[in-house]
Amino acid sequence: MPLAMNGNALRKWGIFLKMVADTIGALFFLSAFVGFIIQIFYRYVMNQPLLWTEEFTMIAFVWAVFWAAAFCVPVREHVSFDVVYDIVSEHTRRLFTMFSMVVLIVAFAMLIPYTWDYLDFLTRKKSSVLRLPMNLVYGCYLLFLFGFTVQAIWRLMRLFGPEWRDEI
Repeated sequence: MPLAMNGNALRKWGIFLKMVADTIGALFFLSAFVGFIIQIFYRYVMNQPLLWTEEFTMIAFVWAVFWAAAFCVPVREHVSFDVVYDIVSEHTRRLFTMFSMVVLIVAFAMLIPYTWDYLDFLTRKKSSVLRLPMNLVYGCYLLFLFGFTVQAIWRLMRLFGPEWRDEI
């Protein structure tokens, strides 16, 4: 019984964290949209373009894209090349998916230290208008690598479980 309760509590935490991630992603996108609307208003209505809105919109959009890719969109929903995948049996699809998850996990795990090193280098640079440290501007890529790798590990673990058909 305690295992079932822990599994249920874990599932509830997962649902809660997914809701938080989706909300943060929506807020990133909303902020990019609001920055874009402010930019249009000041440029075409007031005839006084603002510099900060372009940079803010770009940064918010980059964060929205990488955040959504890492935490909002399941790995299996990302764009994939599946011409061969669609014509093979379920068991072969399972093997293809296992192989691709292992390759993805290894590749992304290898990218993490190099990304960290580059972000460390970017601490010396600032964005041109808002003067934000560039490691914060592009730090979303490290979150993407981490979040996507965790999703791939979770998917790979589920592919070894009894409900593996849900993952192909």
